[in-house]
Amino acid sequence: MMETSRSNLFKLERAIVPMAKGDRSRVVLELAFSLSTMYNTEITALTVKEEVKEVTWSDKVSVVINAYRDGKDRNIKVIPKVRTSASTKQGIVDEVNSKSYDILLLGTFKRSLLSGSLFGGIGDFVMKHSKVPTALVSIKGSTFPYRKILLPLSESLNTRGAVSFALQLKKALGSDLTIADLRKFDRHKTHEFSAVFDRFGEVVSKYGENITIIRPGYSSSLVEEVHLLIGDQKPDLIILGVTENQKGKVRFNSDLKNIIKATEQDTIVVKK
Repeated sequence: MMETSRSNLFKLERAIVPMAKGDRSRVVLELAFSLSTMYNTEITALTVKEEVKEVTWSDKVSVVINAYRDGKDRNIKVIPKVRTSASTKQGIVDEVNSKSYDILLLGTFKRSLLSGSLFGGIGDFVMKHSKVPTALVSIKGSTFPYRKILLPLSESLNTRGAVSFALQLKKALGSDLTIADLRKFDRHKTHEFSAVFDRFGEVVSKYGENITIIRPGYSSSLVEEVHLLIGDQKPDLIILGVTENQKGKVRFNSDLKNIIKATEQDTIVVKK
């Protein structure tokens, strides 16, 4: 199982959550609080002051101070952090890559199918340049906490690191987790997520009940299969995964792009 491979496990001792005014930051902070309650995660709430004078600077500071206060009320360690940079996106990457954080959690808005961006200017830049495990939460409007998570298992849509994160998040939230076996669509098979299926009893024992494996057969198209599956299962969160190639670059195939943008549900894309 991925638990036996340290390279696929998510260490959750120190998380960083870049914050700004608005609902996105709040959702991701609540997600981080849930992980901390289960795994005793120390959370750094980061805001970036751009070197050009910002009119809303005091609002940004208040967001991380409020995060600290909320954490204190819940007995969760939150470190408010202010960093000055030429841009918000560069400030986030510089902070993340200069410290020993275990995971970066960043909230973004869903983009339309016509947009050339997947996560917006900040999210795209952070996904490309962060050197730590990263989870980008694309928020459409689902109500947190997530109660029903969908994990599509195809090597073109997911990774073993993302599977590990999904299981840890499911346990922290007490969610139902549906694992969709879509391996039949993989043309070039490697690990096939075989350990998930071969040791399913161990997975349930470690991460809790309410984990279901389904093998849908709606369509001969992977993207259509996922969209039909979403309509049938009605999840409020979908977890996907990507990895860097040998040159250190992250590539998103067309199937991933479609599912991230075209679905009404929140998605979390995990890079590890």
